[in-house]
Amino acid sequence: MKILLLLHRGFSSPMAESAVKIAKAAVAAGHEAQLFVMADGVTLLAREDFAMLTSHGVAVTVCDHNRAQLKAPEKVEGVKYGSQYDLAGYIQDFDRTISFT
Repeated sequence: MKILLLLHRGFSSPMAESAVKIAKAAVAAGHEAQLFVMADGVTLLAREDFAMLTSHGVAVTVCDHNRAQLKAPEKVEGVKYGSQYDLAGYIQDFDRTISFT
């Protein structure tokens, strides 16, 4: 199963930790997990544990427009910098979408 997790929240939200745990568990269970991060969620790129998600097999895409607005880190290894256009494609292609707002 292909699971898309949409994360809008940053450091202060327990939603961020829940999204990360679900993404890791999905990959561990043999599913494909894609995390799309936007709005305040892009600030999570400053956390080393978040940036390491790709090493656990979780695909991470960040809204580059929001990243630039909030001056979040850029060029984090393994992270794709995309747009709402990418999100629209993921929603169409994935079996399930979970939104953490």
